[in-house]
Formats: sequence, C-alpha cells, structure tokens
Amino acid sequence: MPYRLFCLLMAAVGIQAQQTPSINDTQIINLTPGLATQCGFSFKFDPMGNAMLFASLQNCFSQNMAVASGYKMTVVFSPSKNVMNVDEVQRKGYAIANTPTRLVLRSPHNAEETYLQNVAGVPMRVLSTSTFFEQKWLVTRVDATAVCPTPVAFTPEVITWYMPKHIDPLFSSDAFTMLEVYMGIDAKRLDIEEMAARNYSVLVTEAHIIVEIPVGAVGGYFKSHIQDDQYFVTYTIEPMLELLWIEEVAHENTSYKVLFPITTPPMARPPQVRNLPPSVTGNCDQENFHITVDYRNQEPFFVVLVGKRLLNHEFAQQYLTEGDTDFTITLPFSSPDAVFESVHSSSVRSRLDVALLNPYNNMTIKYFSLACSFLKTLTECFSNGTMTALAVKVESAPGLNPGQLTLSDPACGPTYSDARFAYFHFTVNSCGTTRKFINNVMLYENEISLPDELEVKLNATTSSEEEYQLKVSCYYVANITRTLAFLTRPRDKPFAETGTGRLMVRMRLAQDASYNTFHQEEDYPVVRYLRQPLHFEVELTTSSDPKVALVLDHCWATLNEDRDSRPRWNLIING
Repeated sequence: MPYRLFCLLMAAVGIQAQQTPSINDTQIINLTPGLATQCGFSFKFDPMGNAMLFASLQNCFSQNMAVASGYKMTVVFSPSKNVMNVDEVQRKGYAIANTPTRLVLRSPHNAEETYLQNVAGVPMRVLSTSTFFEQKWLVTRVDATAVCPTPVAFTPEVITWYMPKHIDPLFSSDAFTMLEVYMGIDAKRLDIEEMAARNYSVLVTEAHIIVEIPVGAVGGYFKSHIQDDQYFVTYTIEPMLELLWIEEVAHENTSYKVLFPITTPPMARPPQVRNLPPSVTGNCDQENFHITVDYRNQEPFFVVLVGKRLLNHEFAQQYLTEGDTDFTITLPFSSPDAVFESVHSSSVRSRLDVALLNPYNNMTIKYFSLACSFLKTLTECFSNGTMTALAVKVESAPGLNPGQLTLSDPACGPTYSDARFAYFHFTVNSCGTTRKFINNVMLYENEISLPDELEVKLNATTSSEEEYQLKVSCYYVANITRTLAFLTRPRDKPFAETGTGRLMVRMRLAQDASYNTFHQEEDYPVVRYLRQPLHFEVELTTSSDPKVALVLDHCWATLNEDRDSRPRWNLIING
C-alpha cells in the first residue's frame, strides 16, 4: 500500500469543509464530503474549533505532469468480481490514478465493494482490487489491497486499540519478519521518552500490536455535550501506527501506515461543586450575636475580621466555640466590636460585621452582616422621683463624644460616660425636665443632646451634619387610692430587747447567678458595664444564734472610699 502524503493547507478557518469551495485555476468546485474522499482531501477540527484541511500530493487537482501511457485500465473488485472501467470506478465514488511507478486507489470507508473481515479476532474493513493495464498484446496486472481498523475497546480510563500483527489481506504468506513499529499522534512519530511522558503504551505480542492511551492524555481533547438535559463529555485523539515488515518469500519490504481518529462514547459527568467558599450564617438571642462559619471539610484558609478586630487567640478563647467543620462566635450586642444603628425607648438596634479575608492579599472571601433589635430599658423611673437614662453612641454620629452630652439644662452632664455610653441620673424636678398632666397621669420629659456650641463645632469639622437627640420620659399616676387589709395581734412574749455588739460580716461578689464561683481579692477591681447584674453574697460568719437574721438594706458604689462622696450608684435599695 503506498504512503499517504498530506500537506496542511489551512489551519484556522471557522467554516464547514463541505461548504468551502476548492479552486482549480479559475474554476470553483464545491468540495463535498464524497468528493473530498474521492480526491484525497480530509478535514477535522482542532480543540479550539478551527477547521484544518488536508490534501494528498496525489489529489485530483494537484498540478501533476501528464504521462502518456496509452494503456486501457480495468479494475476487478474482490471478492465480488465486479469489473469496471475507469469511468465506472469514478462514478461509484472511487478514485484511481497511476504514474509510471505508482498506482493510487481511493475509496470511502463504507463503499459498496468494501467488506468486513475478521483478522486475528479484530474486525477490519477491506478493499481488495486487481487492476489490469492492457496495450495491444501486453497485459499487466497489479493487485492492491487496503485494510483499515474498526472501532476499539473503551473503559472510562483507557482506550485500547488492537492491531493484528499479521494482517492477512496484506500478506502473501505466513513467513514474515516485523522490522519496525512506530506510534505517533496526528501523523507525527513519538519517541520512547515522549510516549512515557504521556503514559502511552505499545505492546507487541505474538498475534497483536496493542496500543493503550489513557482517557484525557496529552494529544487529545475533551468536548462537552448535552443529552436529555444531562452533561456528557467525549475524548478525541488521532493515534498513528507505522509498521514495516519483510516477507521471506518475496523478500520485499511492505510499509503500512494508519491514522485512526478515535472518539470515546459519551461519558456522563454529573456536575460536581468543589472548593466552595465558606458560608457564614447568624442569629440573635436576647443578649448576644451568634455567628457560625462553616468551611465544609476544607482547611480554614482565611482570617476572620470581627467588626474592626482580627480574631486572634485571646479573642477566640473568650468568644469562639469550635466544631468539626465550623466554628461559632458568640458576642454580646454591647461589645465594642458591634455598632449601634439606632436607639429607641425600649430597644437598641445593634449590628455585627464579619469578613473572611485572604491572609496573603487581604481580599474579602466572604462578607456577612447581622443586625438585630435587642430589648433594653434605657430609661428607668423610680418612686422617689428620680430618673436614670442611658445614651448610646450610634453609627450615624461617628464623631460624637458621649461625655459631652447633656440634658435640657446644659449644666446637667452624664454621671458616667465612656467612648460609647453616657449615663444620666437626675430628679424629675431638675435639669430642665418638663411636666405635663394627661388625665390622671403626670408625664416628665427631658432630652439628651449636644449643647448648641459643641454641635456647631462638631459639624464644622465633619463632612456631614450630625445631630444627636434622645427623648427620655417617665409616667407617674397623679392620684390613686389603694385599699389594704391588715390584722393586729399582741406581740409575743418575751419581747426582744435591743442590744449592741459586734458581729463579723463577709460580703463576696459571685461570678454568676449560680453562686458557685466567687471573685478573689486579686481579681479586683472587677469591670462591669452599666445595667449588668451583680451577684452579692452577704454572710454572718461568727454568730451561731438561730434567732439572729442578717438583712442587707442598702448598697451603693462610689468612685473612692468615702461612702458619702458623689457620684454614687445604687446597687441594692430596700434589700
């Protein structure tokens, strides 16, 4: 069988080959698939979708020099014994041409005169002909046979191509010697190192030459398909085998070369979602934010920014609870890492921002914000005619200094303040408090704000006009009558006598309401925010008299050891 010689004509045309006319001098000929096969043209698409057109040097339109032979040619096809002249051969879709040293015969794979033959257990398609050249009293016969492989074996991992070592239709005897076996891809030979790098395998046995190519190996490409709304892929590669053998009877070398495009059957590839970014969810209870970060069995390749503070070891020990593939941050709504969005008479709306950052470039992987309204009494009214009010710095007034806030009377500043809070304690008949009667109710109102001169100064140094106003009020019933029932009885005898003496009393501060753990001396001073509960235990240590009872009547806190100093905060009243 003669060598197939191809030259690359076009490498990047995005059109169908059968729609591309071929030009022969000034004549345009439409190159149909049938004509392409007959005349020695072929085309395929590269992985980028570009069309590649190949042409044999012996194609119908090449500028070959004419050779005057004067022979009459007749072709006999085997095994059908059909006899055709050159015109009939060409009308059937075959191509035949000859030179003084070469006979070229072409046929489509599924032509009428081709047939399947089992060769060493491998089905192969065969075209077998005898061509007679007649001139006067001289007749020359040339037998030509072409053998092409048929589909190969597939697994999801490997393509296996079986080629018979002894291709019966091409041999005249069983005695032969295989001289060379080469493998290549896209008509280019590969050496042993290149084959090993691509994990290709060629095994020569007694009966077969076995080529194994991993699905997805270098040299081929995948293509996506959609069938019945399902995703599939195919893998395409074009291996080449070159064989050279010598038959011991004829003592002539025979070269056999086959380029075999292989496409796997569609392989289902259900979509798989991997490397998902971590998810962040959150909720609130009455006092806290709960933020959960789920990183889904992946290494937590990120750092956590809570508010404006990075989650470090100390922070994590205090607020973080860790699971197998997630962790939860529990943070009080009044934490400095949260911001207050708004303040109402009975609630505070607080927001916590959490960001997951790439530790190398600080790019945000995930951002999450949780805002909740927390029920909180900001104003308290007492029966002795005093009021307390808590003012909170909100996000919309970032330049506000709570310590500069006052009541309606600018002389009445906060009893206590820090960077986020201002606490006021005053009587209802002071600090500019107004009184209004509504039916049988007295309404006392006051307002917490910045003095005018400070507000003007603040607005002059910021780009926005900030105004902070918080109204506080108390309702008292003006006149009410209560009916109480009581009984009297004589006092028991003997009467208790008033006595004097010293008793040892110990007072301790518990860490929580369970009273199981108490603060030690080295823990003081203990920091507590306003409105946080304090759990005191008062114990009479030396008396064993069961008739002696200890009552804690009143307890307050001051800034120094002088019990009568101001300001002071009532902790227990009428205990």
